[in-house]
Amino acid sequence: MNFEFVGGSIPLKPTASILVVDDVPENIELLAEVLGEEGYRVVPSCSGMEAIELLRREQIHLIIADAMMPKMDGLELCKQVRSNLLLPKIPFIIYTGNYIDSEDQELAQVIGVDKYVMKTDGVQALVGTVSELLRKRYGFSPEDSGEQVSPIDDQAFLERHHTIVIKKLEDKMKELRQYAETLARKNRELTVSELRVRGLFENAAIAIFVLDHKAHRIVDSNKQGAALLGLKREEILLLSTIPFASTQSNIPDLYYSQEPFEGEAILQAKNGNLIAVDIAASPLHELDDSVHTLVFVRDITEQKKMREQLLQSEKMSTMGHIAAGIAHEIRNPLAGILLNLQYLDRHLPQGSPDLESVQAALEGVHRVQQVIDDTLGLARVAPPSFHEDSVNPLIEKALLYLKLVLRHKSISLRKHLAPNLPLVFIDTNQIQQVFLNIIQNAADACPENGSIEINSEVVPSPVDPLQQYVEVSVHDSGPGVAQDVLDHLFEPFHTTKTDGTGLGLMLSKYILDRHRGCICVCNAQSIGAIVRVQLPIQNKSLGR
Repeated sequence: MNFEFVGGSIPLKPTASILVVDDVPENIELLAEVLGEEGYRVVPSCSGMEAIELLRREQIHLIIADAMMPKMDGLELCKQVRSNLLLPKIPFIIYTGNYIDSEDQELAQVIGVDKYVMKTDGVQALVGTVSELLRKRYGFSPEDSGEQVSPIDDQAFLERHHTIVIKKLEDKMKELRQYAETLARKNRELTVSELRVRGLFENAAIAIFVLDHKAHRIVDSNKQGAALLGLKREEILLLSTIPFASTQSNIPDLYYSQEPFEGEAILQAKNGNLIAVDIAASPLHELDDSVHTLVFVRDITEQKKMREQLLQSEKMSTMGHIAAGIAHEIRNPLAGILLNLQYLDRHLPQGSPDLESVQAALEGVHRVQQVIDDTLGLARVAPPSFHEDSVNPLIEKALLYLKLVLRHKSISLRKHLAPNLPLVFIDTNQIQQVFLNIIQNAADACPENGSIEINSEVVPSPVDPLQQYVEVSVHDSGPGVAQDVLDHLFEPFHTTKTDGTGLGLMLSKYILDRHRGCICVCNAQSIGAIVRVQLPIQNKSLGR
């Protein structure tokens, strides 16, 4: 067996061929790189049987074999090499990651293993052992040292080898059982944690949506989310985004925003209702570089309504103070002005040029008195006295009061009053005043020979499916209401009438707020405007 020397006549480091046997390719690649840097030629083999074939074809100066390999392990390979008389005494290293006990070492020495090297000692320990054995076995003279290993009986080897392998397997099985128990415990803990998180997600008091940035769609929603939108969970998962109303331009694109977002928005439910919500969105960066956004959505429709009612109450309180001041400062001197004007109106001869001026002044005084009376009416609205009543008779009574007004303008009337409407808890006089005001406004808006349609029915609440309302709608054939006027209809002194005070609708809204009802005005698709009044059914707590 000869070494190949590199260079001229001066002998340099010999190039030794090392057979590396391991069933893990990554281990072979590592050793090939390390030993190659030391100047050795590495011959790889992934099994003991392949190593035997390579030894017959290749000139090998040292063998490194893994202790535990399928079919033929390192010890059995060493025995095969040592028992083959055609192969010279090649240094043999067992390179193992398993603990070496005395039985392993004793059997290894008997069959001819030169060194046991632990993988935990590092590759430098292996390199040092390789250099030591090559120098000891070959030096610079490749002559065989003549050392012979006492052969071991095959039966004895098999018995001892079997015992060692069984022990190694038992140790390995024990490690696997411990690992399996640990893994099972971790899985149980993970399952409990997932169930806990899922329970919190599903039973949260607010709606939660999960957005997947990569898929650009909603991937999860809890029960509150489905209830808020009026959709099934399966329908929500088909949506590409949360259905915000298009008017909310301040909402960022939650699929691209990397910053948390908080603010108010408007959602559009399946039935078309617009829902005021408070949202909080937070992006989550996963370990696999995917990004999800959690969106928490809370319905604040009732809160906004309560804030508006509070603002309205503050306005009413302000109007009360104004009314008191007006009554004290204006009414008494105005009464004197009225008496003098009435005196002049009676005593000036017909055709007098001053009579027209006096009559215009009288009209102005009556106008001022009307403003004072309406303003004082706001201040004097007593707390409602609730009892069960039906709205249909109140509508009929209001129409009776306005019979002459309707006849004067030749207004046709169409009524569709639902029979057997549920009773509602109301203050009869105050709701009567509301209907009178609304129908009077409709008559004022109608042209000559116009029409008014009045309907009453039961409608569900857009927010609470368990709550129902009695709704009364009044549809006139007038010109409708300009958009800029719609936004201010319930503000004091805001009117389009030449002889109106702008306090009628404000008073109606104030009364309905105290009844936990609502009023809205919108333009009809065809012609005219529609006023809807809604009163809650079976809300007996109001009367307590």
